[in-house]
Amino acid sequence: MTANRHFKRRVRERARRTGESYTAALARLRQIDAKEQPVQWQRIEKPDFGYAVHVPDDWDERPPDLKNSPWETARFTQPADRRHSLIVFRGPTRPGRDAGKVADGARLALENGGFTESRIADATFAGRSGVRLECARYDAGRIWAVREYFVVEDASYFCLGCGSAVPDEDDVLFAEMASRFELLGVS
Repeated sequence: MTANRHFKRRVRERARRTGESYTAALARLRQIDAKEQPVQWQRIEKPDFGYAVHVPDDWDERPPDLKNSPWETARFTQPADRRHSLIVFRGPTRPGRDAGKVADGARLALENGGFTESRIADATFAGRSGVRLECARYDAGRIWAVREYFVVEDASYFCLGCGSAVPDEDDVLFAEMASRFELLGVS
Protein backbone atom coordinates (compact mmCIF):
# COMPACT_ATOMS: atom_id res chain seq x y z
CA MET A 1 0.00 0.00 0.00
CA THR A 2 1.33 3.46 -0.84
CA ALA A 3 2.39 5.81 1.93
CA ASN A 4 0.09 8.54 0.60
CA ARG A 5 -3.09 6.50 0.18
CA HIS A 6 -5.22 8.90 2.25
CA PHE A 7 -4.30 11.83 0.03
CA LYS A 8 -4.97 9.79 -3.12
CA ARG A 9 -8.35 8.86 -1.69
CA ARG A 10 -9.12 12.56 -1.15
CA VAL A 11 -8.11 13.30 -4.76
CA ARG A 12 -10.33 10.55 -6.16
CA GLU A 13 -13.24 11.69 -3.97
CA ARG A 14 -12.86 15.31 -5.10
CA ALA A 15 -12.65 14.26 -8.76
CA ARG A 16 -15.83 12.19 -8.38
CA ARG A 17 -17.67 14.92 -6.49
CA THR A 18 -16.68 17.87 -8.72
CA GLY A 19 -16.37 16.16 -12.08
CA GLU A 20 -12.76 17.35 -12.37
CA SER A 21 -10.13 15.08 -13.87
CA TYR A 22 -7.83 13.32 -11.41
CA THR A 23 -5.00 15.68 -12.43
CA ALA A 24 -7.12 18.80 -11.89
CA ALA A 25 -8.33 17.55 -8.51
CA LEU A 26 -4.75 16.69 -7.52
CA ALA A 27 -3.52 20.19 -8.44
CA ARG A 28 -6.37 21.87 -6.57
CA LEU A 29 -5.88 19.83 -3.39
CA ARG A 30 -2.14 20.53 -3.45
CA GLN A 31 -2.91 24.26 -3.66
CA ILE A 32 -5.37 24.02 -0.78
CA ASP A 33 -2.92 22.02 1.35
CA ALA A 34 -0.10 24.48 0.60
CA LYS A 35 -2.26 27.39 1.78
CA GLU A 36 -3.18 25.55 4.97
CA GLN A 37 0.43 24.82 5.88
CA PRO A 38 2.26 28.09 6.55
CA VAL A 39 5.82 28.14 5.28
CA GLN A 40 8.58 28.40 7.84
CA TRP A 41 11.36 30.59 6.41
CA GLN A 42 15.09 30.67 6.86
CA ARG A 43 16.99 33.87 6.09
CA ILE A 44 20.37 33.39 4.44
CA GLU A 45 22.55 36.45 4.29
CA LYS A 46 25.22 36.84 1.62
CA PRO A 47 27.03 40.02 2.71
CA ASP A 48 29.83 39.57 0.15
CA PHE A 49 27.19 39.80 -2.58
CA GLY A 50 24.99 42.40 -0.88
CA TYR A 51 21.77 40.49 -0.34
CA ALA A 52 19.76 38.20 1.92
CA VAL A 53 17.41 35.57 0.55
CA HIS A 54 14.57 33.80 2.31
CA VAL A 55 13.87 30.15 1.48
CA PRO A 56 11.67 27.55 3.16
CA ASP A 57 13.27 25.84 6.17
CA ASP A 58 13.38 22.47 4.41
CA TRP A 59 15.43 23.80 1.47
CA ASP A 60 19.20 23.26 1.36
CA GLU A 61 21.90 25.44 -0.13
CA ARG A 62 24.08 23.92 -2.85
CA PRO A 63 27.33 25.33 -4.23
CA PRO A 64 26.90 27.75 -7.15
CA ASP A 65 27.36 26.18 -10.59
CA LEU A 66 29.73 28.61 -12.29
CA LYS A 67 29.41 26.63 -15.55
CA ASN A 68 25.78 27.76 -15.57
CA SER A 69 26.82 31.41 -15.10
CA PRO A 70 29.88 33.15 -13.68
CA TRP A 71 27.43 35.46 -11.88
CA GLU A 72 25.65 32.68 -9.97
CA THR A 73 26.10 33.29 -6.23
CA ALA A 74 23.78 30.78 -4.54
CA ARG A 75 21.61 27.76 -5.35
CA PHE A 76 18.83 26.19 -3.27
CA THR A 77 16.70 23.06 -3.59
CA GLN A 78 14.34 21.03 -1.48
CA PRO A 79 16.04 17.61 -1.14
CA ALA A 80 12.76 15.72 -0.71
CA ASP A 81 11.11 17.40 -3.72
CA ARG A 82 13.29 18.33 -6.69
CA ARG A 83 10.36 19.83 -8.60
CA HIS A 84 11.52 23.35 -7.78
CA SER A 85 14.75 25.26 -7.25
CA LEU A 86 16.14 28.72 -6.72
CA ILE A 87 19.29 30.37 -8.07
CA VAL A 88 20.52 33.86 -7.14
CA PHE A 89 22.67 35.86 -9.54
CA ARG A 90 24.51 39.14 -9.03
CA GLY A 91 26.56 40.75 -11.73
CA PRO A 92 27.87 44.04 -13.03
CA THR A 93 25.86 46.13 -15.44
CA ARG A 94 26.70 49.08 -17.66
CA PRO A 95 25.58 52.57 -16.68
CA GLY A 96 22.08 53.33 -17.89
CA ARG A 97 21.10 49.68 -18.19
CA ASP A 98 17.85 49.03 -16.39
CA ALA A 99 16.31 45.78 -15.16
CA GLY A 100 14.33 45.36 -18.39
CA LYS A 101 17.49 45.36 -20.51
CA VAL A 102 19.19 42.88 -18.19
CA ALA A 103 16.12 40.63 -18.33
CA ASP A 104 16.06 40.84 -22.13
CA GLY A 105 19.65 39.56 -22.23
CA ALA A 106 18.67 36.67 -19.94
CA ARG A 107 15.63 35.97 -22.15
CA LEU A 108 17.88 35.57 -25.20
CA ALA A 109 20.19 33.18 -23.32
CA LEU A 110 17.21 31.11 -22.12
CA GLU A 111 15.74 30.98 -25.64
CA ASN A 112 19.08 29.60 -26.86
CA GLY A 113 18.66 26.90 -24.19
CA GLY A 114 15.27 25.83 -25.56
CA PHE A 115 12.97 27.99 -23.43
CA THR A 116 9.94 29.44 -25.20
CA GLU A 117 6.85 31.50 -24.43
CA SER A 118 8.95 34.20 -22.80
CA ARG A 119 7.43 37.40 -21.50
CA ILE A 120 8.78 40.28 -19.47
CA ALA A 121 6.56 42.37 -17.19
CA ASP A 122 7.02 45.04 -14.54
CA ALA A 123 7.27 43.62 -11.03
CA THR A 124 8.29 44.54 -7.52
CA PHE A 125 11.41 42.77 -6.36
CA ALA A 126 13.32 43.41 -3.12
CA GLY A 127 10.90 46.26 -2.42
CA ARG A 128 11.93 48.04 -5.62
CA SER A 129 10.62 48.47 -9.13
CA GLY A 130 12.01 45.74 -11.33
CA VAL A 131 10.87 43.21 -13.89
CA ARG A 132 9.85 39.57 -14.02
CA LEU A 133 10.80 37.24 -16.86
CA GLU A 134 8.79 34.06 -17.39
CA CYS A 135 9.45 31.26 -19.88
CA ALA A 136 9.24 27.48 -20.12
CA ARG A 137 10.92 24.50 -21.74
CA TYR A 138 8.93 21.43 -22.72
CA ASP A 139 10.50 18.00 -23.03
CA ALA A 140 8.69 14.67 -23.46
CA GLY A 141 5.47 16.06 -22.00
CA ARG A 142 7.21 17.63 -19.02
CA ILE A 143 7.61 21.31 -18.27
CA TRP A 144 10.36 23.29 -16.58
CA ALA A 145 9.07 26.81 -16.03
CA VAL A 146 11.39 29.65 -15.11
CA ARG A 147 10.47 32.88 -13.37
CA GLU A 148 13.29 35.35 -12.87
CA TYR A 149 13.00 38.63 -10.96
CA PHE A 150 15.46 41.43 -11.79
CA VAL A 151 16.43 44.70 -10.17
CA VAL A 152 19.37 47.02 -10.84
CA GLU A 153 21.04 48.84 -7.97
CA ASP A 154 24.02 51.12 -8.59
CA ALA A 155 26.26 49.25 -11.05
CA SER A 156 24.94 45.74 -10.26
CA TYR A 157 21.94 43.64 -11.16
CA PHE A 158 20.35 41.09 -8.87
CA CYS A 159 18.32 38.17 -10.19
CA LEU A 160 16.22 35.66 -8.30
CA GLY A 161 15.85 32.69 -10.66
CA CYS A 162 12.99 30.36 -9.72
CA GLY A 163 12.51 27.07 -11.58
CA SER A 164 9.61 24.66 -11.30
CA ALA A 165 8.14 21.50 -12.78
CA VAL A 166 4.82 22.50 -11.15
CA PRO A 167 4.60 26.26 -11.82
CA ASP A 168 0.97 26.68 -10.73
CA GLU A 169 1.75 25.16 -7.35
CA ASP A 170 4.89 27.28 -6.87
CA ASP A 171 3.38 30.60 -7.97
CA VAL A 172 2.66 31.90 -4.45
CA LEU A 173 5.94 30.54 -3.04
CA PHE A 174 8.06 32.28 -5.68
CA ALA A 175 6.18 35.57 -5.31
CA GLU A 176 6.81 35.43 -1.55
CA MET A 177 10.52 34.74 -2.10
CA ALA A 178 10.74 37.80 -4.36
CA SER A 179 8.96 40.02 -1.85
CA ARG A 180 11.21 38.84 1.01
CA PHE A 181 14.50 39.30 -0.93
CA GLU A 182 16.65 41.99 0.71
CA LEU A 183 19.38 44.21 -0.67
CA LEU A 184 21.89 44.82 2.13
CA GLY A 185 23.38 48.22 2.83
CA VAL A 186 21.02 49.87 0.38
CA SER A 187 18.45 52.34 1.63
